[in-house]
Amino acid sequence: MTNFLTFLDINKVWSTDFDAIFVPEIFYSLVAMLIIFILSLCIFFKFKKAIKDPLQKQKGLVLIACWFVEFIDNLTIGTMGERNKGFAGYVMGLCMYVFLAFTIGLLGVASPMTYLGVPLSLALVTFILIHFTAVKEQKGKYFKRFTDPLPPYIPFFVPVNLISMWAPLLSMTLRMFGNALSGYCIMTILYFSLESISNMIFGGLFPGNYWANAMGGVVSGAQGPAGMFIAPLITPVLHAYFDVFSGFIQTTVFVLLTMVFIQNEQVEDEDIGIETKLA
Repeated sequence: MTNFLTFLDINKVWSTDFDAIFVPEIFYSLVAMLIIFILSLCIFFKFKKAIKDPLQKQKGLVLIACWFVEFIDNLTIGTMGERNKGFAGYVMGLCMYVFLAFTIGLLGVASPMTYLGVPLSLALVTFILIHFTAVKEQKGKYFKRFTDPLPPYIPFFVPVNLISMWAPLLSMTLRMFGNALSGYCIMTILYFSLESISNMIFGGLFPGNYWANAMGGVVSGAQGPAGMFIAPLITPVLHAYFDVFSGFIQTTVFVLLTMVFIQNEQVEDEDIGIETKLA
C-alpha cells in the first residue's frame, strides 16, 4: 500500500529533494535493465568469437542464447503468425525484463513490480500497441467497435464501449501489481514473525545491552542477530514460489496476453484477399 500511495503522491513527484523523490523500486528497475544490457553485450561478444568457427560445437552462454532465441521465435510465430515474427525481439525483451523484475527480490531489494508505475508502464505499452495495430490494420473500421451492437442501441453502448476499452490496461496492470505486492507483504510479515520467534528462543545467547552498545543503540530483537536462525530454514521455499514460480507465471501470462491482444486486432490474410478481389 505504501508503494501505491507513493505513486500517487504528486508533491513528492515535483519535489527537488533527492531523498524525497528517490524511489527504490524505480532504481532497481534500472538495475534490472542494466543487467539485461550487460548480458546482451556479453552474448554479442561471445557470438562474435563463435561465428569465427561455425563448425565448433556451441556451449555455455552461446548455447543458452541460441535456445532462448529459437524458443521466442517459435512462440511468436506460433501465437501471432508468420507475418508477425518481427515482434519476437520485443517479446524477448519483455520476457527478460518482467521475469528479472520479479526475481530481483531474491537479492533482498525492492521488486520493481511492487511499484504501481512499473506494471502500469508495461501494460500501457501493450495497450498502445493494441490500438495502433487496430488502427493500422482496420483503418476506418476501427471506430465501428464503439457503436456495437448496431442501432438502435448506439446511444447507450458508445459510453459502455469507451469504458470497456480500458479493461486490458487495468487487468494487466493490476494482475502483476497485485501478485507482486501480495507476495511482498506475505514475505515481510513472515520474516518479522520468524525473526521474533527466533529472538524469543535464542535471545539469551545475545544479551541486548551488548548489541545495543556494539551497534550504536540497536537493541536485540527482530533486528538483532538472535532473530536470524529460523527464517533461513523456511523462507527459501516461499521465495521459490513468490519470486521465481510466480514471476515465471506472471511473465508467461503477460507476454501471451500481449501477443494475443495484438494478433486479434489484425485482419486475417483471407479477409485481405477477399477485399482485394472485391475492389
